Amino acid sequence: MLNTFSPTRSLSVRLALFTITIALMAMLALTLLTNQVATENAIASARHQIDTQALNGIERVEMYLQDRRSGVALTAQLPLVRLMLANQEDPEARERGQSVINAVQSTFNYETVSLLNTAGQTVLSTNPTMVGQDRSQRPEVNSAQRGALGMSDAITDPDNDRVYLHFTAPAYGSNNQLIGIVDGRVPLDEIHRLVALDANRSGKGSYSAIVDRHGIRLSIPNFPHLLFHPSAPLDSTVAQEMIGSRRFGANTATFLQQPSAMPEVIEGIRLLDRSVDNRHFFAGKLNSGEDGESVIRKLRSADWYYIHRVPIEQFYSVVYGQTNYALMVTAITAFIAIVVTLWFVQTSLRRPLLQLVETASAIAGGDLRKRLNMQRSDEVGILAQRFDSMADALEARIIEAQTAQAEAQRLQRIEAEGRASLERSVAGYLAFVQRVANGDLSQNLHIDRQDALGQLGEGLNRMVESLRAMGRQSQEAADAIAKAAAQILATTTQQASAANEQSTAVAQTMAALDEVRAIARQTADQADHIARDAQAALTVAQQGIAVVEETVQSMSDIRQRVEGIAQTILSLAGQAQMISTITGTVSELADQSNLLALNAAIEAARAGEQGKSFSVVAQQVRDLAERSKQATVQVRSILGDIQKSTNAAVVVTEEGAKRVDSGNRLVSQAGDVIHRIASEVETGAQINVQMAASARQATAGLDQIGQALNSIQKAASETLTSTRQAERAAQDLNALAQSLQRMVAVYRLA
Repeated sequence: MLNTFSPTRSLSVRLALFTITIALMAMLALTLLTNQVATENAIASARHQIDTQALNGIERVEMYLQDRRSGVALTAQLPLVRLMLANQEDPEARERGQSVINAVQSTFNYETVSLLNTAGQTVLSTNPTMVGQDRSQRPEVNSAQRGALGMSDAITDPDNDRVYLHFTAPAYGSNNQLIGIVDGRVPLDEIHRLVALDANRSGKGSYSAIVDRHGIRLSIPNFPHLLFHPSAPLDSTVAQEMIGSRRFGANTATFLQQPSAMPEVIEGIRLLDRSVDNRHFFAGKLNSGEDGESVIRKLRSADWYYIHRVPIEQFYSVVYGQTNYALMVTAITAFIAIVVTLWFVQTSLRRPLLQLVETASAIAGGDLRKRLNMQRSDEVGILAQRFDSMADALEARIIEAQTAQAEAQRLQRIEAEGRASLERSVAGYLAFVQRVANGDLSQNLHIDRQDALGQLGEGLNRMVESLRAMGRQSQEAADAIAKAAAQILATTTQQASAANEQSTAVAQTMAALDEVRAIARQTADQADHIARDAQAALTVAQQGIAVVEETVQSMSDIRQRVEGIAQTILSLAGQAQMISTITGTVSELADQSNLLALNAAIEAARAGEQGKSFSVVAQQVRDLAERSKQATVQVRSILGDIQKSTNAAVVVTEEGAKRVDSGNRLVSQAGDVIHRIASEVETGAQINVQMAASARQATAGLDQIGQALNSIQKAASETLTSTRQAERAAQDLNALAQSLQRMVAVYRLA
């Protein structure tokens, strides 16, 4: 049973295994390709999502910092502030300046607003404890002294351990000379609130953080215990400098001595500082311990870096689900393919071939009545019909040959027995006649035959008796001898005719054998025709390969069109950027309107009751400016959405290009499969050639049978020759009898 299904002995099993292997390889390749594409898409989607969220977070922080800078810049342009800084010792000017900075504090939500002289000394503040502080060594004060807006690092002030940001702006007098500096101080609470908005925005467990150039976390609302802790160990010089300046208050040393093990953050900062790219993606462990995908971007207006981190597991879960589904479908399809293939091979190929082998074995074993009797119209059915026809013809010819051979053997035995008996009788007669010729008349001839030769013996005996009786009846004896010789001649002639009929029967058998050989040759020709059909199938497979190559060219054209669409979308993104520039101008106009409203409110406050109506108008102007600014923010948000959509469209076109490439690879793989099918068709053609060779071998066997019949015919010819010789001997005997008559006639006894 196992040998029957062995791949080394069963063609059908080899074909089934080949078909199943090709199907499994194609399905497995498609599954792996789908998994790879899904993984790449998941990573691309995750990166696009976290980068978009990081951009949104940066935009919120940038707008907040810009508002803080705009507030101190507007305050520095207020006439009463400039008047106070120009007349710092004037009590009235100081009083008016105090009212102005109090109004600015409530309007722009500063914790403290202070006015500094050109030397960096605090001369007026909403926090009286800060008056008199020397801030000349602070970088943001130095920046304002040089005529630029300034912003400090996140650092504590001498009056407490709380970490603040300071925003400074220079104030100029009527002669455009520096007369002082406006300083606005805010805590990091608003920064924390803005960063906390990113929590779970990109999926469960996602969060954002802000770090400085040293990797120190300035804001990480989701993990407040890590605030002011470095992402990686700091350089000892930098750490000692921060501890000496009490950068983060009394606990600075504690914070800096508890770094995290995230060197990828420091590496991202270095890459952004050296590269023209404004973002860097990296993978690593999140603060929660999960594997995550992260992006780091540098802020435009501060030496800070915004990081958005997302657990990657939620993106891979979709990929895992798709992969498991694809594997399940592959397994089910493979099982169905195996069942269908085995059923097809069993019913259409293996069963008929086994039946053919069984029938051929039975015929070879001598059972000439065994037939296939297949009711099919395909090549196997045609082969079965030709095989049955060959078996019918072979059975008929073999029966005829057996009959002819039996008859020839019977005639040959009869002829041999007659010839031996004739030779013995003739030899005895010749000896008797020789004795008689020598004059020995004392003996009689012993007769043991009842045929013509027996009669001849009797005549000889009578002749001897007659001779003994003085030869009176010699003439009658001579006549009897002549009659006996005539009968012998007739008998030998009849035997020659029988031998001739035997030779004719053998010739007819050979003619029938020639017809069998013709049928065998026709079967071989049919096998050659099947081989030519297989070659035609190989040509069709080669045409399929050409079609696959044309498909590859068409998919390349599609890729070029997709790239054109991507260029159009990028052009749309550029136009959206121009609109963003216009909204920036509108925002600046809103800031100027806000400044005018602030001045109007200050003047209304100075006017008292008479300025209330003017204060209402100023408030409406301020509201209008705020609405304009909010509208600008909404426009920016809409532009951000447009930019997201364009980015998503670019990503989709890129994915489309990848899918085209994937399809191109699949078509190439299909071409490879067609190549393999062509190879198998060629192998089938070789098998058909082998079948034709087998038919030719059968023809050779029939030729050997023909040679055997030729040998039989030769033997029959030799028998005919011997019979002819016996016939000539009988003729000679007849002549001898006539001569005896003449000799007796010479002796006249009467």
